[in-house]
Amino acid sequence: MCDFFAWDKDCEERKQARRIFNDALVIRFNGLYGTDVADIENWHKLCVALYIEPLPDTIPHCKKKIKTIHVNLVDLVDVSRDAVELFPSLEELREYTIGSGKFFPKRSAYAGGVLKFLLREIL
Repeated sequence: MCDFFAWDKDCEERKQARRIFNDALVIRFNGLYGTDVADIENWHKLCVALYIEPLPDTIPHCKKKIKTIHVNLVDLVDVSRDAVELFPSLEELREYTIGSGKFFPKRSAYAGGVLKFLLREIL
């Protein structure tokens, strides 16, 4: 979109479009995987998306399994993809994210607890 409108990097319209896009990513994540950290169904949806089998029977077990997984959250929200790529390490996730430019917004007024649990330090 930025290329289409020929917006410069410092253009206010570009910054506003980026903020709106980032909010949309977070809202989409929340719609797919939920926000309530006390609801095991939300954790199970995430476990399914991350290929965790069998499904853990408690939230702490879900968190323990998910914590070991490295995934680009933009890709995880893009359900049009056949499969989401999992990375063996944070470093490989970091390289992929920087190379692809697929950064998920770290701070959002819409971010729920499930999303916050998944966020990793990339930069």
